[in-house]
Amino acid sequence: MFVHLHCHSHYSFLRGVASPEEIVAGAVEQDMPAVALTDTNGLYAAVPFYQAAKKTGVKPIVGVALDVGWSQDRREIPRFARNDGNKSSATLVLLATNMEGYSSLCQLVTLRHLGTTKLAQNAAAAEIDGRPVTLQELAEHSRGVIALCPLPARSRDASTTQADADGHAQEVSDTSRQSLVTSHQSPVTNHFSQLKEIFGDRLYIEVQHLSPGDGRVLREAARIGRELGVPLVATNNVHFLRPEEHLHHRAVNAIRTGGLLTTVAPPEITSGEAWFKPAAEMQKCFPDHPGWLQATLEIADRCNLQLELGKLIFPEFPVPDNESAFSYLWKLSFAGARKRYKPLRPEVLSRLTHELEVIEKLHLAPYFLLVWDIVEEARRRGIPAVARGSAASSIVTYCLGISCVCPLRWGLYFERFLNEQRGDCPDIDIDICGARRDELLDYVYAHWGAEHVAMIGSFITMHARLAVREVAKAFGVPPGEVDRFTKRLPHRPVREILSAIRGLPECRDLPIDDEPWKTILQVALRLDDAPRHLGIHPCGTVISARPLTWLTPLERATKGIVVTQYDMNAIEALGLIKMDLLGQRGFTTMSLALDNIERTLRPVGAGLGPPAVPKAA
Repeated sequence: MFVHLHCHSHYSFLRGVASPEEIVAGAVEQDMPAVALTDTNGLYAAVPFYQAAKKTGVKPIVGVALDVGWSQDRREIPRFARNDGNKSSATLVLLATNMEGYSSLCQLVTLRHLGTTKLAQNAAAAEIDGRPVTLQELAEHSRGVIALCPLPARSRDASTTQADADGHAQEVSDTSRQSLVTSHQSPVTNHFSQLKEIFGDRLYIEVQHLSPGDGRVLREAARIGRELGVPLVATNNVHFLRPEEHLHHRAVNAIRTGGLLTTVAPPEITSGEAWFKPAAEMQKCFPDHPGWLQATLEIADRCNLQLELGKLIFPEFPVPDNESAFSYLWKLSFAGARKRYKPLRPEVLSRLTHELEVIEKLHLAPYFLLVWDIVEEARRRGIPAVARGSAASSIVTYCLGISCVCPLRWGLYFERFLNEQRGDCPDIDIDICGARRDELLDYVYAHWGAEHVAMIGSFITMHARLAVREVAKAFGVPPGEVDRFTKRLPHRPVREILSAIRGLPECRDLPIDDEPWKTILQVALRLDDAPRHLGIHPCGTVISARPLTWLTPLERATKGIVVTQYDMNAIEALGLIKMDLLGQRGFTTMSLALDNIERTLRPVGAGLGPPAVPKAA
């Protein structure tokens, strides 16, 4: 038996082809008991992968293929040597065995992208491009982690072959290969000795058989394993599901590097053998070493990560002495009710009491206090802020001043906002004056701490005409022809374009059945909706009780803004609190208009006081 422990999905961003769900489906189809997801320098799809695997009964192994620098000095901070085949870094596959290991991965990935886990508000973006983590950092965050390490690039490249644009190997001479491997034996052995000091029996030497020249590398790896007592494990560096998808793999890498399909070459692309092979195919690759395949099952047995999904994690809201979060919320709500409703009628008391009882039952008092605090701070600063959407259906939000709509007057049902049958956290979206949104965000960062707050990431995807355009450029189609073709395509998903073209008179003469457009459209269809890079959610902010890097990796997006590698769905699944703070230009316009009116009227003795508290009907 065998399980794949080194798999890249399309969340490796223009490297892999398959989605995490397709990788899980592949494991189910081949009757594998477990499968790992190890995207490049990121855990972007860890949560949806975990959920998909759990639903099918396959054990999910959460991991990452991480850049790690190796040198004689553990503390030396390595840098990428751009366009240098002798860069002093290797890619290690790191797998989480438990929750502690998962947190270690989150912190290591954050280090890879930010250079630190100690975040400071508005810190300079010193590590915009990221850097490999040091061996010292790896040692500090190695608990609960299994490491699979291949031979370092220089010795491996000396023993393998170079692939041409079609993926066909061109072998180097045996004499040259042997001399290069021999010359690097000592540093390579030292490299694995350092890793063994860090991981102990959780270190494995990763071996692959992806080209004819890999046989000599396998013998060298076996020698080092015997010398140091480190076991070997077989992987296949999966980047696509089926052999015919090597074309798609080459296409996405050409898009990523800005090159052409005919010129993209290793190390940017991998071999045509790096597909999701069944166990029988892997046995053919390692006929004399069944133990290397068996080691994958042993590692899978050691990985038993259990993510606590759906359990809300609230930051601890500071309350006065001798008060709980709920008792303080109760007092604030009734104090607000006395201001909003004069007299305080029985139906108000009944509705308010019922809502507070539901809030207490679901343990949501800290969340309401958190939102109240942000809105109160906005009010103290004179920043227009008010809740939108279903939050207006709650009399608690109305009494706290979060909403300005009386639900009793307008017959709004509380269950539309918060239903105790659902049990999830309600969503209170706050509209804020667009010109001063950053000021309020600065307060949130300062109040809760920069290590506990971040913007939520989102994924910019390949879709519709963009996918066709990018693939056509990779195929070397002249820019003018690409423009003429894509401008006539309908604004629909790629999967619907072919049928739409045949039905639209203005598109009927497009050469969709002629090469290269026929193949271009087929490749673009496979890449439809695949993530291209990480973006920023327009308004989502996450606030955590513990430092965020315990539960989610962070990286720097555009403009140097630190964001989570998880999107809003994964953040909510982890139980983290998501706040939607939306900048509204309309509020800005109204504020400026009121200021102008006040300045105009003041010379004649008139003025505008603060807006009156809305009264209930």
